[in-house]
Amino acid sequence: MKIFQPNWVHHDEKSIFSIDIHPSGERFATGGQGCDSGRVVIWNMAPVLSEQAEANKSVPRVLCQMDNHLACVNCVRWSGNGLMLASGGDDKLVMIWKKTLSGSGGGIGAFGGGGGKSVEHWRCISTLRGHAGDVLDLAWSPQDRWIASCSVDNTIIVWDAQQFPKIVHVLKGHTGLVKGVTWDPVGKFVASQSDDRSLKVWKTTDWSCFKTITEPFEECGGTTHILRLSWSPDGQYLVSAHAMNGGGPTAQIIERDGWKCDKDFVGHRKAVTCVRFHNSILKRSAPKTNKLQQYCCLAVGARDRSLSIWLTALQRPLVVIHDLFQDSILDLSWSCDGYTLLTCSGDGHIACLQFTAQELGTPLSEEDKNILYQRMYGKNANIDLTAQAEKEMIVENSDFLNVSKSNPLPPTLIPQQPQLGGMRLDDASKAVQPASQPAVAIKSSSSLAAPTPILKQIETKTADGKRRITPMFIPLNDDNGPASHATNNIMPSSIEFGSKSSETSTVEIKQRAHEEPTIIPPPAERATGEPTSKLDNRLKKMATAPPQKAEPMTVPTDPQQQQQLSAPSSTIQPAANQKLMDRTRQPATYPTGKATVIQGHSFKAFGEVRVQIQNNTVKTSYGTLSRVVGVVVTAQRVERKLWETVVGSPIVCFAVGAKYAIVCSQDHTIRMVDIKTGTPVFPVLSLTSPAVLSAFSSNSQLAGVVTESGILRIWSVPEKAVLLSTSCAEIMSGSFVTILHVSDKGMPFIVLSNGSSYSYCRKLDSWMLINSSDPVIRHGLIGNKTNAPVRNIKTYPLSTIQSYGSFSGPKTNSFAELHSASWQTSAAIAFIENQIKICEMIASPAELKYWYSMLGFQLALNGSEEKIRQVLDDLLGASHNSLDPCRTLAGDDADDRSVLGISKQLLMEDVLNHLKTQTKWQRIYTEYLDQLKFLKERDGGGGGRDKPLME
Repeated sequence: MKIFQPNWVHHDEKSIFSIDIHPSGERFATGGQGCDSGRVVIWNMAPVLSEQAEANKSVPRVLCQMDNHLACVNCVRWSGNGLMLASGGDDKLVMIWKKTLSGSGGGIGAFGGGGGKSVEHWRCISTLRGHAGDVLDLAWSPQDRWIASCSVDNTIIVWDAQQFPKIVHVLKGHTGLVKGVTWDPVGKFVASQSDDRSLKVWKTTDWSCFKTITEPFEECGGTTHILRLSWSPDGQYLVSAHAMNGGGPTAQIIERDGWKCDKDFVGHRKAVTCVRFHNSILKRSAPKTNKLQQYCCLAVGARDRSLSIWLTALQRPLVVIHDLFQDSILDLSWSCDGYTLLTCSGDGHIACLQFTAQELGTPLSEEDKNILYQRMYGKNANIDLTAQAEKEMIVENSDFLNVSKSNPLPPTLIPQQPQLGGMRLDDASKAVQPASQPAVAIKSSSSLAAPTPILKQIETKTADGKRRITPMFIPLNDDNGPASHATNNIMPSSIEFGSKSSETSTVEIKQRAHEEPTIIPPPAERATGEPTSKLDNRLKKMATAPPQKAEPMTVPTDPQQQQQLSAPSSTIQPAANQKLMDRTRQPATYPTGKATVIQGHSFKAFGEVRVQIQNNTVKTSYGTLSRVVGVVVTAQRVERKLWETVVGSPIVCFAVGAKYAIVCSQDHTIRMVDIKTGTPVFPVLSLTSPAVLSAFSSNSQLAGVVTESGILRIWSVPEKAVLLSTSCAEIMSGSFVTILHVSDKGMPFIVLSNGSSYSYCRKLDSWMLINSSDPVIRHGLIGNKTNAPVRNIKTYPLSTIQSYGSFSGPKTNSFAELHSASWQTSAAIAFIENQIKICEMIASPAELKYWYSMLGFQLALNGSEEKIRQVLDDLLGASHNSLDPCRTLAGDDADDRSVLGISKQLLMEDVLNHLKTQTKWQRIYTEYLDQLKFLKERDGGGGGRDKPLME
């Protein structure tokens, strides 16, 4: 610790009553008596901290001097953002100062009355008149929304710092001079201390007196000029000035929990005049146990001219300095970095104390502080006091009258629909089904099993009053009960079959054209109507049994319904109303990035047609051949061979669509054949390396392959033309492709072994990042995830591909880490806006609407007015720029009215509906709702088929 008293800081040998360091740490202000008026001086901090700067004559010491107060200045305080300086004095005034450009304004308000030219120019922008006596202390609220001043007129005035000189409230209740005021850092209270031997705590919600504390001050007399109390940065302790304990002066510690007054700081010989907490919560390792400690630090000044520094983690003071001045210590101020303390005295001098991190500790980071605040108060450190004002805000729009005061719920990707008797409503326009639809275990041929409710746990009470809970086993997805999210999980792992287990097959199921397939129970379960075991599906997938004769399958007669989502051999990905089967005799093999010869017999089926692969089964003098056989299974469960061909190289992967099959061999060749006749559609193609994955689009019109070297090809099979030819090598970075999907529009989606996923955009000629270890993406996916992974590649391609990421969540598994850090809002909005752009590129309208709704939800909770206006202006589109009612939109303007067929007005209504949950946005809501109504009227009733949501 170093102590320095710069003798050049003075008020012409007059008293200095107040001192405060600017939040930047570059300057500090003093207030006190001038020659014939009150004086405020702004000083350069550099000469105080550095001997070299002090000796350098080119470094200014006085930055500005203001002699506007008509009487002594008792307090100076910088605003939290450092833009304003407040001063209060014996002239009953509070002046607000703000820095101006050189030469902007003049006279004593800008340059002061110090005689010399000022380096900086500070101008009085507002004079606050309201007190009937001397103003003794000032305090800015968190986030500078209000400023409180106290006076010898026994009152505290709360001023609106956003609308000077507006008075928010006058706090009356003290019967003596009010000499100190301080704000709760959480923003819930403001405290004041008076000569009436009391300390009062006031609520900021209604400005009523919440608590009056008198016991520690009953023996005190009015012997001090000021009583500057202070609140700890964690909000847990309020420390008063002048108190008495056993006849001796103390600084009283008042605990927030119950407002207990059983601790105090003792040792000063005369009355304590001022206390000031360090601006930050500190941490360090305990000397003996080496455990991490979190604590607060404060300085205490008294009339005995001594200064003491205390840590809440220690029972004794860290340091005590006696006879620092020739008169009472009147004010204290900590620097922003926390290692410099300035103090002033009635003798007209100041002192600077410099500490080290080893002596005081290290300030808590903003993120750690937010986590602490979240744990203590359920809100972060960046307290938004406007939220409290919002509770008292006058509702100007009737749409806000019925808004729920509970926490708004985020939008859901999959909307829930009503159910009748376990059946979904027959609405072909709805592409989304509720996740709670029962599985298709069938007890009779005419009806589906009704959903079985999950029973509650059994709870009993023993004789001694203790509760005993009997847990119940709830399978992940019981084949005979409701299959949770069965309709969403359309990309399950393939089911392998081996010895000692009967073969599963499909049964006739009456599904809507828009429904996704569900898992089919084994024949043994269908025969009895009861499951043979209660293993969940994760365990059933590992069952092994030799294949038996296939049972008959009923397929849809409409060829448009025969759609397939093809994937690598490790997954089955059926699309709407189809029965796709993929079986091998060998145990499951996991992707390695290398082309591996298919062992034994394997087949894949689409509808009633199966394509069977038998490698190395024909021995000839020319070499070993592999069989490819097309088989149809009749309604009588009889297999009939349709065609057979041979391939001269072992087959490494294949895929089956509604009309075609693609067969890839170890010798880099690729064959496309007709699934009904086996006739080649293409000539034999050859790439630079063997294919490791092959897939068809859901409409079976497009086929794609990825090779060992990362080459990606997508062909339009009916047109016999290549649609996309690119390479994955630029994004693989030592990994390999594990999943390939081709959309109906020819856009590939790939998932790499490292968990990252990409999609290729032909317009941009680049890969779009879908998922990775990027912190913004991880935070966004975890913060916006649904209850279960969405696996519906046709309707929700983006969410489905992103669900395959294997990235872990945050290291700090707490609500505060997910929702309260200062970077959260920016990261969340950046992620959501990127999701919207991806949805536009991959043409996913359902997900586009969801992410716009999520953007509105996020902006309503944490957005800024500027960002909200930017989003709403964009949704108003080009039509917003022309308000001619006779103008007909055409060409580009007409295109600008919708995105992926969704009206921008509909998206805008969704965003406005979320803004309606927060009263603070009611004026923006009303403004843009009026514009939206005008556009609807101009366009003739709401822009086409989209119906308005604002009803």
